Amino acid sequence: MNDIVREYAAGLYALAEEDGAGERILAETKTLTPLITRDYRRLLSDPAVPKADRLRMVEEAFGGRVHPYLLNFIRLMTERGLAAEIPGCFREYGRLWREANNVLQVRAESASALTPEQRERLEERLSARTGQRVEVEYAVNPALLGGMRLFYDNRQLDDTIRRRLTDIAEKLSGAQV
Repeated sequence: MNDIVREYAAGLYALAEEDGAGERILAETKTLTPLITRDYRRLLSDPAVPKADRLRMVEEAFGGRVHPYLLNFIRLMTERGLAAEIPGCFREYGRLWREANNVLQVRAESASALTPEQRERLEERLSARTGQRVEVEYAVNPALLGGMRLFYDNRQLDDTIRRRLTDIAEKLSGAQV
């Protein structure tokens, strides 16, 4: 991550927290991330498009739909030719918010979609185990065959059928007959 991303994200975070809008802006950055595509960022950075037109596009796209701080942030990044850094700033903003609010980000992969009850139980167990609130991103990966794989805090917990089969195969390949 570069210094620009850290500096701008920290500025947005400090402003949002000072005004009590931190969590709202976090939610809005998550919503905007897929909308601010590579092509859109290129357009916002294109010197062939007059800066006034690029700023007007930002206003038309997001004005009245997002918190004014977030709108001004996107305008500022566009104005300074830094639109390419917006997604990185949003990720860093999220990291700063989670760190300040003791929230652990977890990615959970399972062979099939979890029911709401299973999700709730998983989140309760993770929260109890880590002592933190958890924010879980769920993904379905049929290649796992069954079970679940969790990623958090630079850790991977793998309790999948695929992993168990691999372990059995390794034990059998080393067995003396």
